[in-house]
Formats: sequence, C-alpha cells, structure tokens
Amino acid sequence: MAKTKDIKELSIPVELGGMLNCLFKNVMVQEPEASVPNMNHEPAVDMFSNVENVIIEVELPGVRKEDIEVDLLRSVLTIKGLKYECFNDKKINFVCMERSFGKFCKIIELMHPVDTTRIKAVYKNGMLTITLPKVQDRRGVPNKIPVE
Repeated sequence: MAKTKDIKELSIPVELGGMLNCLFKNVMVQEPEASVPNMNHEPAVDMFSNVENVIIEVELPGVRKEDIEVDLLRSVLTIKGLKYECFNDKKINFVCMERSFGKFCKIIELMHPVDTTRIKAVYKNGMLTITLPKVQDRRGVPNKIPVE
C-alpha cells in the first residue's frame, strides 16, 4: 500500500510540470547553479514578445556595464556578471541588508528562433534590455522535394 501512495505523490509534480511546460512553452528558465560557481543571486527578469521581437528586461541596479556578459549559444541565452559591494569600511554593523552583491547569472532557453545577427543589448539606468528579433521557424513547414 505504501508503494502505491509514494507513486501517486511522485506523479503529481510531474503532471504539474507538464501543465507548466504547456503554459510557458515559449520560454524556459534553467537553473544556473551548476554552470556558474560561487553564484550569489539571480537578477529579476521580465520577458515579453510582440510580432517582431522577443524582449528581455533584466534589473541590474548598481552593476557596471563592463561587468555584464550576455551570450547566446544555440537557443540558450546566458546573462551573467558581477556586482561589487559599495562599502569600503569593514567596521560597519548592518541593521538590515537586503541588496545582493557578488556573481549573478540567469539562463534562459528561447523556444522561438531568433535572428542572431540582429540581437541588441542596451544597458541604461540599471536596466538591461535585450531585443531578439524573431525569424520564421521553417522546421515545421513542409518542403516539396521533386522525385526524379
């Protein structure tokens, strides 16, 4: 009896995962811990699309532009960098500290094909905006091949 109960409990997350995959079929976010050693945090990200582009906005307040790295390999977009602490005095006793410092990373798998030659990343006022122009996915379009 206990084995049957365990199997049912394990099947629930799988079913929920399947429903979530259907809801978020255009974008998948992966866990970056294995790919970035000593990562301290993940930045907040908003993703949306229109007819022409997929747009990703990443909150990076206090990060210098030269400390941000954006890479695209196949369909995986990686945003990583470093946010330095702004405190020089080591004798500070914090009452509250909610900001994060150190290495950050966000890995996003794009489910829509994009034009890699026209990707644009702009960093302004603590916000990184990445614009990825969509291209038509021709993998699912039948192509008539003449038989000789």
